[in-house]
Amino acid sequence: MIVLWVTTLIAVALGALAIGAAVYGFLRPETVLSSAKAKKKNTHNFKSIDSISNIAILIACFRGEATIASTVKAAIATGCDVYVVDDGSKLKKVNDKADRPIDQTTEVARRAGAIVVELLHNVGKPAALLEAYQELQLSQRYQAVAILDDDVQIEPDFIYQANKLMTKEVAIVVGKNITWWPDSLKWNIWIASRAYSYWSYQIVIRKIQSFFNVMNCISGSNSLYRTELLDVVLFTKPPYIVDDTFWVLETHRRQLGNIIYAPKAKAYLQDPTNFKDWYNQNLRWLWGTFQGIIGHRVGKSLTRFDFAYVVMMIQWAIYVISGPVALYVIFYLSLRNPYVLLSFVGGYGIWVVVCAVALRKLRLIFFIPVIIVADLIYRFIFVHALIKAIRQPTVKDCKWDSPARINNLVGEMIK
Repeated sequence: MIVLWVTTLIAVALGALAIGAAVYGFLRPETVLSSAKAKKKNTHNFKSIDSISNIAILIACFRGEATIASTVKAAIATGCDVYVVDDGSKLKKVNDKADRPIDQTTEVARRAGAIVVELLHNVGKPAALLEAYQELQLSQRYQAVAILDDDVQIEPDFIYQANKLMTKEVAIVVGKNITWWPDSLKWNIWIASRAYSYWSYQIVIRKIQSFFNVMNCISGSNSLYRTELLDVVLFTKPPYIVDDTFWVLETHRRQLGNIIYAPKAKAYLQDPTNFKDWYNQNLRWLWGTFQGIIGHRVGKSLTRFDFAYVVMMIQWAIYVISGPVALYVIFYLSLRNPYVLLSFVGGYGIWVVVCAVALRKLRLIFFIPVIIVADLIYRFIFVHALIKAIRQPTVKDCKWDSPARINNLVGEMIK
């Protein structure tokens, strides 16, 4: 019982820090550009994009020779011009094995049909995107650019569906994340967990946030941006570990346009297949989220976005605090009354079954215990990320190690 109370008190304190992150922003010197303070009247009247030929696709890639061909081929199927920026893939890294073969990302991407900008040094995704954006003069040649990761495959109508929502007020259209779940990994617990989390987040939170134009995060791996927006945000070095966290906060703070979710613009993503990669990726995403809360002083301004974000942080605090309660239910009450455990698992189970039917992945039902455990671990990652953001609210370079990719050398469509 003492352990339960101690754990609960720790969770309460750490959960409250999620709200405290907004207060912390008041006490710190501004860590983002002072121009982010500038406020304009939101009177956007962007031009309509009447043709696919006015949209380009830009793919940032680092050592993606195993996946880039399929990504490029799927992008070309949309009818858009496709560009790849190779972020110094051939450059030897300190921890590389001596016999590591020379990376062929550039060559593979060109054979797949992309126009490639090859960088000699690894500069990180946002800097690489900027170099390609400038060298290719995308701002002068196109009205919008879809930015993809090198292991993402979009459906042929992705650009069409996204552009349908690119109205005169909209600056960013966010695609729908769908986990690629190949038969060879059909019983992988981390892919199952991510497939469920994508679905549950997008079916509720993302749709609500999109409706009210208060989206606090976007899919950096598959979103469509107006070049007028990229002309602003790309030319600023992101101070956070997640570049798209910076972009979305700048868009709201500087009122650069609305951000909309397009559930019919589908993209298939490669997700972590082991615990280490799953944990580290979630940690980086949440670390970047809290860096953004601190750096952009979320909660300071009396705006609909700030109000919605503070409400979200309160929900996070409740979510974290409920972790010890869940453990209490599982390990204490269920020993006295097994029906308590059945009710707890059943609550998760109903939602997982709905997800399994919606995704047409009925095997998800067998992963209910795993999804519960992953959800409990995710609460701890929230705490870990918040502490990490307080200790390191900015980064010098926006670089990270991506999860291990699943080889798709033949360029087959992944669904």
